Amino acid sequence: MIVVIGSCSSSEKEDQEQPTATKSAPSATAVPTARPTVTPVPPPTSTPGPTATPAPTATPTPVPTATPTPPPPPSYVLEMGRLHAEKGINFETQSISHVGTAEWKSAALGCPNPGVFYNTSAAPYTGTVYVVTNGTNFWEYHSNHDDSMVRRCSEIDPLTDPSVNISQSADLHNATKLTLMRRDTDTGNFVVRREMSEADATLLANILDLDTNLQVDQQCNTIFRLDFETPRGDVEIEFICEENYKAFDVFWNGMQGTAHVIGNIIGPYLTGDPIPSLPTAIP
Repeated sequence: MIVVIGSCSSSEKEDQEQPTATKSAPSATAVPTARPTVTPVPPPTSTPGPTATPAPTATPTPVPTATPTPPPPPSYVLEMGRLHAEKGINFETQSISHVGTAEWKSAALGCPNPGVFYNTSAAPYTGTVYVVTNGTNFWEYHSNHDDSMVRRCSEIDPLTDPSVNISQSADLHNATKLTLMRRDTDTGNFVVRREMSEADATLLANILDLDTNLQVDQQCNTIFRLDFETPRGDVEIEFICEENYKAFDVFWNGMQGTAHVIGNIIGPYLTGDPIPSLPTAIP
């Protein structure tokens, strides 16, 4: 009995001592490993290329409008007839070789006669230039705007003698005073008639501002005198001879020219004056 019990006890003991399959103990809660933060890569920025400069638009060159040649003024017919009658130029060979418009600074229309002074009050003077030819010779004409005056430029003798400009030589453009004088028929001396306006002084200076040749003073008995006061001193210009009062001759510094237009300027200053006694005047 004792043995059996021991055996049994021993067996139970062995059974108790045999390791039993143990269940895996639950492991501690796993801490998830943090994923690395992914820095987003910015999308590639496209670098703009150079902006193409637009080609300039070609500006068409304007085609100049052809200026029609003006017709010659009616005076050309008369001048052609005169060339035939006076110079024997066959009318059938004559033609117009040039026609154009022009403007000039005096009533001489660009072709002054030597020793003659012209009006400048209406400058510029507009008109027409035309040339008549017979194929060999040429004659140039200048006509004013209404063809009432024609200058035969090719028939004016060119200046050959030394020329003089009264306005520039006497400094008339800088005159500070102009006085119209008139000869006293009783005493023979000049007396003051009236002081002239600045505008008329300028006009007279412009009229006498011309390079021309003057003839020698004829030593006539003059009726009027213009006294200019200039920075260089007084300048005296006498005009109109008793012997030929219609000529409107001008006398300065021993020289003589012609200026018909002066009569139009001094006329208003003589209003109310008695007509001078000119017993030797030539009508």
